Amino acid sequence: MGKDGHNAVRVTTTLTRQQHGELSRLGETHRVKVAWLVRHAVERLLDEANRGTLPLDFSSGEHHA
Repeated sequence: MGKDGHNAVRVTTTLTRQQHGELSRLGETHRVKVAWLVRHAVERLLDEANRGTLPLDFSSGEHHA
């Protein structure tokens, strides 16, 4: 995604305070923004799903639409 936002969609989610705090610390350590970390995590998840190596168990009932 370019900085101008072309070809992009904004997504909103809720994190626990602990998750946000850990992401913030990780971002500060590596000098990146939390948004970059989230985009990177999504990219990795999609890559793994496309390779058939998705490490998620959707049968646990913990996912929500």
